[in-house]
Amino acid sequence: MKILLEELLRNSFIPEIDSADKLPDAPGAYLICSKNINDLPDKMKELDFKSVYGLPVIYVGIAGRPTSKVKSLRMRDYKNHFYGTARKSTLRKSIGVLFGFEKEYENKENNNKYKFSAKHEEQLTQWMKNNLIMHFVKIDNPMEFEIFLINTYEPPLNLKDNKSNANETFRKELGKLRTER
Repeated sequence: MKILLEELLRNSFIPEIDSADKLPDAPGAYLICSKNINDLPDKMKELDFKSVYGLPVIYVGIAGRPTSKVKSLRMRDYKNHFYGTARKSTLRKSIGVLFGFEKEYENKENNNKYKFSAKHEEQLTQWMKNNLIMHFVKIDNPMEFEIFLINTYEPPLNLKDNKSNANETFRKELGKLRTER
C-alpha cells in the first residue's frame, strides 16, 4: 500500500490547466483535495481534514469497480466528475447540495436520480475546475486501496465505507441533503 500511496501522491491532475490525456485510460484510485478551505461550501469550512501537501482531502474514489460500466480514470474523473452532471457523480451531488443547487429529478419515485439545473451544473463544473486538485494512481483492482485511502484520509464527502468518527455528524447531514426533495 505504501508504494501505491507514494505513486498516487506523485501524480497530480489540475483540472484548471491539465488535459484529459494526463489521466490514464485505465482503472485506478484517486483522492481529491481542495486548493483552499475558504472556497469550500460553508458547511465544510469548519470540518476536520487530513491533508496532502497542505491541502485538505475532501473525497476518495476509484474507477474500475467490477460492477461499474466506467473503468477508466480518464472517463470517470475527467468526464463524469469534472465535466459531467450530478446524475453520474456522487462527488458532484455532494458539492452541489452543499451549495444549495436546484435539483432536477429523473422521476418522481427515486430521490437518488437527479442532476442540477443546467445553470447550476455549469457553475459546479467551473467551481470544481478552479478549486480542486486530484491525485491518482493506475491500479487494476482498486477496491482494497480505496478502503485504505478512506481509512487514512477520512474524507468528509465519502459517505460509503467511511467509518471515521471525524465529521460523522456532517456526513449524516450530507446524506440527508443528498436524498431529500
